[in-house]
Amino acid sequence: MIDALFTLAMLVFGTIALVKGADWFIDGAADLARDLGVSALVIGVLLVGLEPEEMLTAAIASGRGAPMLAVGNVIGANVTIITAALGLSALLCPLLIDRSVRRQALLATLVSILPVGLLFFGVVTQLEGVLLLLLFIGYTLFLFRTDRAAIKRLTEAEDDEDDEDDQEQSQRTGPHWRPILLTFGGLAAMALGGPTIVEGALRLTQSIGLSQGAVGATIVSLGTGAEMIALGISAARKKQPAILVGGILGSFAYNLLVTLGLAAAIRPLPINFQQIAIMLPAMIAAHLALLALVWYGKIPRWIGGLLIGAYVAYLLAVVLPL
Repeated sequence: MIDALFTLAMLVFGTIALVKGADWFIDGAADLARDLGVSALVIGVLLVGLEPEEMLTAAIASGRGAPMLAVGNVIGANVTIITAALGLSALLCPLLIDRSVRRQALLATLVSILPVGLLFFGVVTQLEGVLLLLLFIGYTLFLFRTDRAAIKRLTEAEDDEDDEDDQEQSQRTGPHWRPILLTFGGLAAMALGGPTIVEGALRLTQSIGLSQGAVGATIVSLGTGAEMIALGISAARKKQPAILVGGILGSFAYNLLVTLGLAAAIRPLPINFQQIAIMLPAMIAAHLALLALVWYGKIPRWIGGLLIGAYVAYLLAVVLPL
């Protein structure tokens, strides 16, 4: 009885942390983007895409000699964030995608080609892992350099500050901490809520006798994408699709470059293609669908429903053979 109540408390706490964290992040990121002269899209790509818990999970799995756990988590999380997070967001409120997102979508696709190709080759060596990490660094730097609108806004902001007197600058210094605290506080809350939900869900599934394979294929990938799902709900309510889509693109690239790269750098990752025969094509198909939607420029509710249906079909395809 006590264990059941503790498990329920973990699920409730994790859910609240995710939802509140997503709200804080959306509010803070928009203001922070304006203060720094960086577009909301870039903020979404960099801050939402960076998932230390993903990286840590894969690193530990690789270090303990469980390469397929790391690989499966990367692929499953990418499928989840595109189908479940984006689908649920569009189902709640149709999304309009700005044309500026197209460049970031193409960039995320280009940098993802190499890691996907390595998965098909059957092994990711330590040298290839280091190469993926370096590629992510280049991707991040290029992302900033190509955000021309951000550079223009930053220059204008600096010029405005030069024209202000010391008193006005003093008055403006204080409020700038609020978006920073909201943004990073939201990220921290989501990072705390996600693993808490995972642990609670694992306890729940173990108590009802679900196999570890089924838990790994469903609960773990859903848990690692839980913060993106919460962010999608918040972004839909606050009408900030650029942050959501940017976060999904950034997370997709981050998982393939940093999470997979670090795991391989620690220990070479032999790939059992039979175990990812369904997951890998599903991930590729999901990303191509995202590209098509970015070019279409909007995601109506019925497409959101199709994405949710695709996620359910993916889960069934992965779980039933187990």
